[in-house]
Amino acid sequence: MRVNMNRMMKKSVAIVLSLLLLLGSFSVGASAAFTEQTWKTYYDEQMKNGYAVYMNPGADESQRNFSWYAPLGEKPGKVVISENENFSLSRVFEAKYVLTAEGDRSDKVTVTGLKADTTYYYRCMLGNKIIRQASFVTDAKDAFTAVYMTDIHISREQDEMDEPLMKQSLMLNNVLEQAADKAEYNLILSAGDQASYGDRKEYMSLVTSPVFSSVPISLAVGNHDRKGIAYKTFNNNPNKYQKGVSSLIGNDYYYVKGNVLFMVFDSNNKAAATHYNFVKQAIAANPNVKWKVGIMHHDLYGRLTSGRLEDSNENRRPVFIPIFDEFGFDLVLLGHSHYYSVSHALYNGEIATAMSKDGTVTNPKGTVYMVSNSINHPRDLAETASIIPDPGNAVAIQKDGAAYNLIDFTEDSISVRSYAMNEAEPFNTFTITKTTQRGGHPNNRKTPMQALTRMWYEFLALWTEIGEGIGAIYKNYFEK
Repeated sequence: MRVNMNRMMKKSVAIVLSLLLLLGSFSVGASAAFTEQTWKTYYDEQMKNGYAVYMNPGADESQRNFSWYAPLGEKPGKVVISENENFSLSRVFEAKYVLTAEGDRSDKVTVTGLKADTTYYYRCMLGNKIIRQASFVTDAKDAFTAVYMTDIHISREQDEMDEPLMKQSLMLNNVLEQAADKAEYNLILSAGDQASYGDRKEYMSLVTSPVFSSVPISLAVGNHDRKGIAYKTFNNNPNKYQKGVSSLIGNDYYYVKGNVLFMVFDSNNKAAATHYNFVKQAIAANPNVKWKVGIMHHDLYGRLTSGRLEDSNENRRPVFIPIFDEFGFDLVLLGHSHYYSVSHALYNGEIATAMSKDGTVTNPKGTVYMVSNSINHPRDLAETASIIPDPGNAVAIQKDGAAYNLIDFTEDSISVRSYAMNEAEPFNTFTITKTTQRGGHPNNRKTPMQALTRMWYEFLALWTEIGEGIGAIYKNYFEK
């Protein structure tokens, strides 16, 4: 029987905090809202134990992927899971691990065989030691809600003080709690730059919120994530694409939830043929899924007036836009610009179907591209005053502070509500509706020039990745 997700999330938080009472010094009441002081106590305890337990999505809703850090000498990791709160009739899933640059290990567990619309209780363990105990709810087959955010920027500043990490992780927790007050979400989508320096402590701080004990987060690689190599061993993403050219820390990957195929790209990597073949493989494995959603970091249509941000966005358009056009993507979630925008339905860079004034588009003949504000590094209003939005944008708004988005997925529609932090009403909404599986997407005609362009970018990406890979290895292993 389905349980109210909001109530389940709070119950999961209570379990986590109660376990901390047993294992450590944390003493705030489980039902209390965090103040900065109680969060600091909780945060310090989490950083002290160093596990950073969290969930990524599984390949589909019948799976969940878990990840955490552990000393090399610790006993083997495992996840014990049951439909019963007393853990009767439980199942055990053993961990595999990868070595980290810090000399310890990162345990990875994939839990399979989950039933839809069911509450599960789990324990992450090292031998007989419980390091996390919580619960989560699987969705019904079609309808679900996700939170989309980008550029979270948990930042270990150059003076390496931990206070910014603590405060920024609290900000993220507050965003997630505010979103939970508005909707029962069961997935978090992050379009890159989770960290600012790619530092391990930044990623550990990222997942300190108790919300991550009950809700998986899907991560795209941003340009700031690429500044270190911690992301590579931090994540446990499903269906990683292992062919072609990949970057030192990231791979494209996909998963299915409800009737949606999510395809997540490492947009630092401009290997167009690799991205093309990844999408081809993902769709071939899921031919009957109705909705195609892309997630990547770089903003294809933010169109800043000048500077390196616009340059880095513009030179990715020949790589990704033909892919989204050919395969009929419905929605692409982006980041990088720290500037909120929603496009009309675009095809070949032009408006194919205009979004109505009330924010609706039915059977669009192209793809809608969306960018959200940053969580911890929002641009101020003066900084964005000179931005000239792309002509393809239906909406372009700069909010003075963090923003997050609730996306409702149903059989026939994708509806988005965008909120500024501490505001009760959304500042923008829009809905994409399809009455058939393909909707209005045209049957793309392939050209030899597209294939030649993909191969050219593949060649350039290979040389780029070789050079940057050597540099990153030297920085992270030999400069220390």
